[in-house]
Amino acid sequence: MGTPKKRILAGAVLLLLVGGVYLYSTLDVSHQTVRFRLGTLCASIYEYQRLTGQWPGSAADLAGTSMSLQMQYWQEEIRTGQVVVLWPQNFKPHSKDNADRILAYYTGGLISRFGRQWVCWGDLRTEYLPTAELETALRREQ
Repeated sequence: MGTPKKRILAGAVLLLLVGGVYLYSTLDVSHQTVRFRLGTLCASIYEYQRLTGQWPGSAADLAGTSMSLQMQYWQEEIRTGQVVVLWPQNFKPHSKDNADRILAYYTGGLISRFGRQWVCWGDLRTEYLPTAELETALRREQ
């Protein structure tokens, strides 16, 4: 069976492996959740524009969209700054025409603390950008 040192080493390796798989799967779920929530929020911005002919100016405007039926706590995420929405005023009505514009980005949770943040672009693409690239893109928006 091996020496006690080898058994301890094998147990430690197994424990690290199991812990790594658990951590990876947990982080993956977190990433997928943020991507879904950002995508749904940004799609609701276009939904509001299609319904009213105007762009939303606040979270209250989105309360009448289908997003409020799909997600809980979305208003709280905006209010607390976990999700930052750049309320569009001069976007084009078709999302594909706004590919270089940022609609929203996620600042909450541990996944935003490692130098990268989830961003939803105007064409509804989500991307995990380095914070420096996000800051550059935000400067272009001003």
